[in-house]
Parts: sequence; C-alpha cells; structure tokens
Amino acid sequence: MARPSCEDDSVLGSESLKGLRGALVINLAICAIEFAGGFWTGSLALISDASHNAVDCAALTAGIVANFLSRRPPDERRTFGYRRVEVLAALANGVGLWIVAAILLRAAYFSFEHPKPVRAVAMLWLAGMGLVGNAVSSLLVFSAGKTNINARAIFLHLASDVLSSAAAIAAGLIILKTGWPYADAAATVLICLIIVGASLWLIKDAVHILLEGAPSHLDLGEVRAALESIDGVREVHDLHLWSLTSGAESMSGHLIVDRGLDQEMVLESGRSMLKEKFGLTHVTLQIESEKN
Repeated sequence: MARPSCEDDSVLGSESLKGLRGALVINLAICAIEFAGGFWTGSLALISDASHNAVDCAALTAGIVANFLSRRPPDERRTFGYRRVEVLAALANGVGLWIVAAILLRAAYFSFEHPKPVRAVAMLWLAGMGLVGNAVSSLLVFSAGKTNINARAIFLHLASDVLSSAAAIAAGLIILKTGWPYADAAATVLICLIIVGASLWLIKDAVHILLEGAPSHLDLGEVRAALESIDGVREVHDLHLWSLTSGAESMSGHLIVDRGLDQEMVLESGRSMLKEKFGLTHVTLQIESEKN
C-alpha cells in the first residue's frame, strides 16, 4: 500500500507570512484612522469601511495563528494534524463578514430615515488613504492566496475593501458636488453588497472542503479512467478525492488487477501517473487480485 506524502504545499512560507504580518500592521492603522474619521466626519460609509477593516484585522490575525497551528505534527487523536484549522478560520471569516454587513445595513436603514451632514472633503481624504492602504495589503497577500484557502479568504477581504473605499470616495464626491444627503447611506449599502458577494463563494468553498468534496480542479471520472488505463488494471472502485485544506489534495482507491501481476510495479505506475498527470502526491492505493 502506498503511503501518503507528508509534504504540504498549503502551509505558508516565511515570505507569505511576512506579507500577512505587513498587511495586519497596515490594516490596524487604517481601521483606527477610519473609525475616528468616520465619527468626526459623520460618515457611515467610512465607519462601514473601518468595520470591514476590523474584520480584516481579525482575519489576518486568525490566518497567522491558523497557519502556525497547521504546522503542528499529527498525533494519536488527530492523525491528519491541524491543517483544517485554516479552513475553519476561512469559514469563520466569511460568516463574520455577513454579520458585519447585517449590522451596517441596519445602520444604513436608519441613516436613510434620518440623514446627517457629512464633512465630504475630509471623508474623501480618509477614504483615499484607506483605498491605498488596502491595495498595498492586497498585494502583500496575493501570492499566498493562490494555494492557501485562508490566505485567499484574507485576500478577498482586502480586495473587497478596496472596492469599499472606492464606494466611500464616490459618496464623498457626490455629497461635495450635489449635496445629496443619502449618498453616504447608499454607499454603505453598496459596501455591504460587496462584502456579501466577496464572502459568498469563500463560505461555499470552505464548506465543500469540510464535507470532503472533490477538489474543483480534479475530475473523478478522468482520474478513474487514467488508473484503469494502467496495464493489468481491470477495475477501480472505492475511489475518493478530497482536500485536507486548499492545496493539500488526497486520493484513495482500490485497484483490481490480473492474477500473478507484479503489484509493486502497478503501485509505482499508479503513483507516478497520478503525480505527473494530476499533481496528486497524497495517495493511498489498495491492490486486489482478480478473482476469476
């Protein structure tokens, strides 16, 4: 039986972790500035953007802690280790964004009923600072998000914050040019829609992994056909594809082979093919001889 590889590309390297720490520092500064500026200018859109940044800070902190925990080795109670801590953190981040959006929508509703004056010029400057800061933070975590679900969750937070800051800037310009009193509340609603939209697929992806769903980039039928094309393999059954976390795909399956065939040769052919064609290295194959 083939032993699963212990390598895990989903664990972030030192450069990626450095990017997360840098983004955390930037977002803490943005959060403090925009919260204070939101109350000073009377802008709910700025407070919404700051709230979004506060969730970003929590997400970045959780991401750093989760990545640390995921490096812990397996033990007798947790034979796969702690790699799925990152998936749980990503799911919590997505749900947290929905909660923030609900709170902000409630505030926007009351703002539509009782609009307050906004210091539009100061609002523009503060939102502009937020936009630049979130853009820099997004770039810092972009590469890590390609292979790690938690880093991808954080990147989505930051990228959607860029759009949130842009919405706040647009509201400031409208207020400055037209004096329309509902621009700030309208921008808040738009920011909430951005938040919900950005987190929707993230929650779906995290739940899919937790339910042991097959990785989206792998086709179970194609993997089965490739295994059945190996010389001497008659049938493939109990074939399973799943992810411990994003970037750590695993596979198990039973191969029925011709009697008298060199089983080690079949296993080696299967392992090599799965690695070269599908990038699968965490593989467990069980050999069964054909009965007739």
